[in-house]
Amino acid sequence: MWEILLSQSEIDVIKIWADNTIHGGHWGDGDFMIPEENIILDKFDKVKNGKVHLTKNEVRIILTWSESSHGIHTIEEENVINKLKSTIEKMSGKYK
Repeated sequence: MWEILLSQSEIDVIKIWADNTIHGGHWGDGDFMIPEENIILDKFDKVKNGKVHLTKNEVRIILTWSESSHGIHTIEEENVINKLKSTIEKMSGKYK
């Protein structure tokens, strides 16, 4: 588990990605959520001071959600993606 500091606007971007992916039919006709996705969204609903604790798998799921933008990202989205990728790299180094 790794602590990541996210602004409210970064959390909002992630929630938009999640909504686009979950309700956009990633598992057939849409509105199907795997348990990990629900856990992540619950964590974002309970964030205090921008600090959220995520596992490596949860970060990977969020990065998968980011693909709902089809590679066209705003600066804010790019910042979130870079922050998440940096976290994965740190996590990978930690577990080597």
